[in-house]
Amino acid sequence: MARQPSAGGQGSESKRGAARQDRPASQDGGDAHPISETIRDHVRAAVGGLLVGLPLLWTMEMWEHGSTLPPLKMLVLFGLAFVIVVGFNALSGFRRERTWLELLLDAVQGLGLSVAVAASMLFILGRLEPELGLQTLVGRVALLTIPVAFGTALAATVLSEPEEGSEADPVGPIGRLFVAAGGALYFALNVAPTDEVRVLGSEADTPLLVAAVAGSLAISLAIAYLVDTPSGSTGDRSGGGPLTHPAGETVAAYAVALLVAAILLVSFGLNDGLGLRALVGHVVMLGTLASFGSAAARLMLGGGSDQQEKAGS
Repeated sequence: MARQPSAGGQGSESKRGAARQDRPASQDGGDAHPISETIRDHVRAAVGGLLVGLPLLWTMEMWEHGSTLPPLKMLVLFGLAFVIVVGFNALSGFRRERTWLELLLDAVQGLGLSVAVAASMLFILGRLEPELGLQTLVGRVALLTIPVAFGTALAATVLSEPEEGSEADPVGPIGRLFVAAGGALYFALNVAPTDEVRVLGSEADTPLLVAAVAGSLAISLAIAYLVDTPSGSTGDRSGGGPLTHPAGETVAAYAVALLVAAILLVSFGLNDGLGLRALVGHVVMLGTLASFGSAAARLMLGGGSDQQEKAGS
C-alpha cells in the first residue's frame, strides 16, 4: 500500500523533471504556482472592479436609488449584470477551460467578489450605517455591485494574462454583443439616475432624435470597422450571417444599447407618467450614451485580443 503512491509519483516526478528543463525556476513552486495565479486573478479582478465602479460609488443618486428601488426592479438589474458577467466569463474568466457549470460558478464567484468590493467601499465612505435598516443596506450594496461587477468581468477578460503555449480564441459575434451590453450598461448607469436624462429626453425634438440615432450608428459603425482587421485578431468574422459583417454588428449593438437604456429607465422609474413620444425621447437620448459605451467596450476588446495574440505567439 505504501509503495503505490511512490510508483505513481515516480511517473509524475519524471514529468515534473522534464517540465523543469523547459520552464523558469520561478515556476517550480509545485502547487504554489496555481494558488499564486488564482490570487493574482482575484486581485486583478478586484482592482478592475474598484477602478470601474469607483465613480458610481461616490454618486449620491446611486445611494438614494439603492434605498428606494423596489426589490423586483433591483432583481432585474442584478439579473442583467449576472448575464453580462456570465458572457464575459465565457470569453475569459478566472479559469480558461471549464464546463458550463464551472462557468456559472465563476460568474457567481465574480459577483461575490464584486459584492465584497462594493460593500467595503460603501462602508469606508460611511454609507452603510446600521440605523438605515437591512433593506436599505442590501439595496445599496446590490445596486452598486453592478458597476463593480462590470469592472471585475472586464479585468478578467481584457486584462487577463494568456496561458503559456495557448493562443487567444477569437471572440464570436455573440461574445462581442455581450461586451457591447457591458459597456452600454456601465456608461448609461452613470447618468440614468440623474435629472439630466429627463431634461434631455423631454426637450429633444424629432430632428434632434434623428440626429442622435444617426450619430450613434455612425460612431458604432466606425468602431466596428476600426477593430475589423483582416487577420481576424479582434473577432470571429468567418462564416455567414448578418452579425459577422460590421454593419450587422453595428445595428445589433445599437439595439442592445437601446434595450439596456430602456431597462434602466424602467428600473429607475423614469418612465412613470411619460407618453409614448417622451418615452422614445428618453430611450434614444440615454441610448446615445449607451451606444458610445458599447462601442468603447468593443474597441477595448479589440486591443485586448491583439495583446493576447502577441503574448501567445
